[in-house]
Amino acid sequence: MARNREKSETTVTISGKNYTLMGYESDEYMQRVASFVNSRLEEYRKVDSYRRLPADTQNVLVLLNIADEYFKTREQVDQLNEDLERRDKDLYDVKHNLVTEMSKNEALEATMQEMREEINEKEKRIVQLETELSHSSTRHQQSQFSSKNSK
Repeated sequence: MARNREKSETTVTISGKNYTLMGYESDEYMQRVASFVNSRLEEYRKVDSYRRLPADTQNVLVLLNIADEYFKTREQVDQLNEDLERRDKDLYDVKHNLVTEMSKNEALEATMQEMREEINEKEKRIVQLETELSHSSTRHQQSQFSSKNSK
């Protein structure tokens, strides 16, 4: 429903009569509105009970049905907008939670890296101590062997 900047004049045909409409809407839009009204009128004209009604009652009936359709559509649009707002909020919450969890994950990864480095240092220290123990044990054995042989 793009609006023109200038007021325009369009002739439409509704129920075989020409009407001149003036407004800021495009000619195409005004023709679509007229076509919609014509299609509703054609639907009702197919019903025998409608055709037997006086013309003013027929017009009021069509107007009421179009208004009913409008309000139901408006209600659907409002519900869809509420759903969209709720989904936007849910999406925001999910994104916020994701960012929070990613931040926690990064902190845990940093802690894990520190722990890996600490484990590596401790493994090096264990190897060093085992080597010292092995050398010490070898020296001790050599010392005992030398002591036995010297007796």
